[in-house]
Amino acid sequence: MEKLVPAIIGIVLILCGVLEFYMTYRYSQNIKKLKNQPPTAPFAIWSGLIFGLFFIVGPIITMAGGLKNMSQMKSIIGGILFWIAAIFSLARAEQIRKKLKAENKPLSSSPQAVATYVIVIAAVISGLIAIF
Repeated sequence: MEKLVPAIIGIVLILCGVLEFYMTYRYSQNIKKLKNQPPTAPFAIWSGLIFGLFFIVGPIITMAGGLKNMSQMKSIIGGILFWIAAIFSLARAEQIRKKLKAENKPLSSSPQAVATYVIVIAAVISGLIAIF
């Protein structure tokens, strides 16, 4: 139990880092659409990337017991790689969902979309198993 609470906190912080990366990506995409871009946009994007990286790398190093316990670090990195795969799959599923929405079709009409969401769930579960 005493290892579970720090691991949960670490996972929540990592998810915050992933959310920060996603929000930075969305912001950069929205900025590209503007005719007059704000002069602080590059700083906002850069700081979003730095905060996202901090929220991902910091908890990974902490959950691995610092830089001393490298075997547990490999397991955590494996879990993170599964989560990265889940993020890419989720981005693909979002593209499929938007295409289906434009065609006024339900999400369940595409086996590819359903399979992609199943892959996302499997990757998240695999990442959790790799860490614990």
